[in-house]
Amino acid sequence: MKGVVYVDRGRVEVRELPIPITGEDEVLVKIEYCALCATDVHVVSHGLFGIKPPMVMGHEATGTVVEVGANVKAKGYFQLGDRVSACPAQYCGKCSHCKKGLIMYCEESGFEPEKKPMDAMVEYRTYPPEQLFKLPDNVPFEYAALVEPISTASRGIALAAMPMGSTVCVSGVGAIGLIMLNLIKYRGGTRLTVIDPVPEKRLMALELGAQYVIDPTSRDVEAECEKITGGMGFDFVFEMSGSPKAAPLCPKIIGKCGCIIYFGVYPMDYELPLNLFDMFGKEARLQFVFTDPYLFPKSVDLLSRLDMNKLIGPIYEMKDAQQAFDDFQTGKYPKLLIKCTQ
Repeated sequence: MKGVVYVDRGRVEVRELPIPITGEDEVLVKIEYCALCATDVHVVSHGLFGIKPPMVMGHEATGTVVEVGANVKAKGYFQLGDRVSACPAQYCGKCSHCKKGLIMYCEESGFEPEKKPMDAMVEYRTYPPEQLFKLPDNVPFEYAALVEPISTASRGIALAAMPMGSTVCVSGVGAIGLIMLNLIKYRGGTRLTVIDPVPEKRLMALELGAQYVIDPTSRDVEAECEKITGGMGFDFVFEMSGSPKAAPLCPKIIGKCGCIIYFGVYPMDYELPLNLFDMFGKEARLQFVFTDPYLFPKSVDLLSRLDMNKLIGPIYEMKDAQQAFDDFQTGKYPKLLIKCTQ
């Protein structure tokens, strides 16, 4: 089979890989689409997590069940032809974190590429049944490729504990930022403001429900936010860009008793400059976000409520994966998809 492999700094290529053998406790999925995540791009562009090539890319996948292991079949969990969304988070169910319900922090199956060499930007991939979630027949595979980022964005809103009618700013509307914006709109966010330097992204933000957009390269962001909030600051600021240039601004525009959600993945050596006395005076709080596999079923249901056509950008054949990685870097598009079925 074919798969997209990180081969050198800034470069991926399509390689021939062995089709994985389906174990008794596994399900083989024919991958239809795999969405491109900023994490994938940052691994290739600057070795995020210290990962070195070669490594098979991708983790936001959806597809069709084509083989069911004996033990899974006996329990009737999945049938041939089932349409599924795949959660990338593996977990053992036995360690201390799993027993506390924090399966995303499993001590046995953490992010170790050498132990899990086959990722999801491939034609076929095996999964334990607990990582697969059935899709309604009326959900297009293209939409289902976004279940993983929707679940992660939903985790951010849940951790923020954002009440209806809260004033909200979203800093950075790349693919995941646009998804977050769409969710916040349905959550009842008000004075919904987007900060982004890319004109195309600001336009998309307005189409997805933003009430105000600010270009940080040409406007005084603090002054604009003060006008929008009547000098009160925002109740919630979601920093989605992962940019060290954007991160220090958030404490300056947060309001009293507000919450800053640092959602983006920042460079591993970046340290946030933070005036703790100012934060004390505002009684503000900081929140960070990882993921939550338990939100996958709800995220599948959300596919029928979100503006999916606006959230999905260009779709690339696997042979054009390098172009997809390059186009992601321009920041002009919503979610990019790789079509894995040949």
